[in-house]
Amino acid sequence: MESSPLSATFKRLRAEKRAAFIPFFAAGDPDLKTSGELIVSAAAAGADIIEVGVPFSDPIADGPVIQASYYRALEKGFRIADLLQTISELRKNGLSVPLVCMISYTLVFKQSPAKFFRACKQAGFDGMIIPDLPAGYEGDAAERAAETGLDLIFLIAPTTTPERREMIARRSRGFIYYMSVTGITGARTVLPPDLEANINDIKNRTHLPVCVGFGISQPEQAAAVSAIADGVIVGSALVKTLEDGLSRGCSGTALIESVSARVAQLAEACHGVK
Repeated sequence: MESSPLSATFKRLRAEKRAAFIPFFAAGDPDLKTSGELIVSAAAAGADIIEVGVPFSDPIADGPVIQASYYRALEKGFRIADLLQTISELRKNGLSVPLVCMISYTLVFKQSPAKFFRACKQAGFDGMIIPDLPAGYEGDAAERAAETGLDLIFLIAPTTTPERREMIARRSRGFIYYMSVTGITGARTVLPPDLEANINDIKNRTHLPVCVGFGISQPEQAAAVSAIADGVIVGSALVKTLEDGLSRGCSGTALIESVSARVAQLAEACHGVK
């Protein structure tokens, strides 16, 4: 099977003995032009893969920070078609970093998985995370995604049983998203004590990279996770940086630079040699 952009990225990082840094941004917050600029600046600041969240009125597993960002985008009239156009333009302008779309299955089902996956791949996405589509219940969605060249990425939680971990590992492509805590997204001050044991357990069940999200906000946390995982996903902390800038009246270059500085700090923490 031909290597996907996500697989190629992890292969390169593994050879360099580095973990991937994966920032998350909510599409359309505060507008799609700024979202595009954030993606470009994050890539320049050291992001290896970028996760783009699609706003939805009933977010799945998202905490108050990301919920608020989705509401800001929806209030501005966010449309998925406009996001796909924005991604397409970024690709035409030379953006090469792999992009992963996080979206509710409600929005995918509305268009039909096959049609939606084709549109996402044509626009320039490389992977899909659908948190409300659990492995084993996705019907032919995994096959439809694979046919278009998209990696369908599934999530594992601390409470996921060994049997389901085995099945999720078999169904996933690109990487496995390990949620470090149960519950919703949001910054935490302390990493969970069972994190390393759970990562090692998943690694013993799959050859896929294991990336950790939920609760990581500080460079020292990112560095600690990078020592035991293949990638670090940070969302709420970056969205909060954006929100704080907006509340101070920042816009344009100043807003982008404030978020990019945080991205650079986290990326540097992730890129220490293992």
